[in-house]
Amino acid sequence: MTDDTDPRVDGPDSRADAAAPERVADLEREYEQAGQPFARLTVVRREPPVSANVGDRAIVTPDGDLVGWIGGAACAQSVAVKEAQAALESGEPRLVGLAPDPDDVDRPGLQSYPMTCHSGGTLELFVEPVTPTPRLAIVGDSPIARALRRLAVDLTYEVRAVTDGADPDGADETVHPEDTAAVEAALSDADYAVVASMGEYDDTGLAAALAGAPEYVGLVASDRRRDELADQVADSLALDAEAVIEAVTTPAGLDVGAKTPEEIAVSVLAELVAVRRDAGDVAVDIGDADEISVDTDSAGHEHDHRDHGGDTDDETVVDPVCGMDVVPEEAAATVEHDGQTVHFCGEGCAEAFADAPEEYLGAVTDG
Repeated sequence: MTDDTDPRVDGPDSRADAAAPERVADLEREYEQAGQPFARLTVVRREPPVSANVGDRAIVTPDGDLVGWIGGAACAQSVAVKEAQAALESGEPRLVGLAPDPDDVDRPGLQSYPMTCHSGGTLELFVEPVTPTPRLAIVGDSPIARALRRLAVDLTYEVRAVTDGADPDGADETVHPEDTAAVEAALSDADYAVVASMGEYDDTGLAAALAGAPEYVGLVASDRRRDELADQVADSLALDAEAVIEAVTTPAGLDVGAKTPEEIAVSVLAELVAVRRDAGDVAVDIGDADEISVDTDSAGHEHDHRDHGGDTDDETVVDPVCGMDVVPEEAAATVEHDGQTVHFCGEGCAEAFADAPEEYLGAVTDG
């Protein structure tokens, strides 16, 4: 039981002053379409002389504005706003009861308060936080980016793909990296952004992500590559390179010993869950910095890859250029060499091998 209320809440004084139910419903739709959170309050029980009826509804914004009708007394409204804001912060619904003697309504699963209003009565409210579907922008068409898109669907993200690949699985919206305006628009209001183009257009994606100021920006790259990108992006955004480095989580993902693209995608999504649930410091490196190598392909594109070490699963082979585990059926590119099909994580690695296969023949034999 608690009696912590905030008398500063300024809600409607009477049902006549309150927004009509139709207006409350319109506001709910407007907030949902704008991607803004709010809490929905519904009267589920009342005993006279309270002025609310069962089924009366209101919404509460994160700023504490109450729109609608759940009873006109300031004490009830202050409790409702306090609990609504707490529900928005936790993401969990709650049942709230007010009575002259809180013990009369106190029970497991209900937060009870004294009804301090002069008129008395009993009121119970169901408080439901309504949070928008989180928007995740994924930059790239690397195996990790593709795995992220597929897995993010099951976590109910709205996925925005910045990719030059065809028919990206799991994407609700797709823009081409060369369409700068579209990229900026796609990332302008994203909640989270992961840049995983493996050197193809990391700079474009990172600049757009930072300009949009999402809650999380993750970069699938080594510290060395991040520092290089920071210098490039800092100039375009008129920022200090150190500020860029501090704003980006590199390498993206929790340290779970991930090796394959799918496992790395899982580690990144696990980090996003920690960020969403406010689980504390989640900027954890995956492995040691010197276990991540940076390779340059024949086109001058840099690829950041983890040194997996040890054995790989039966379903994977090793890209001989960069060392990444590749699922043959999902390989981005292949090259036929001496009657053998060699699989690659991207076109850049395939081109590098095709130009000088003798440099990588040992890796093919070992793989």
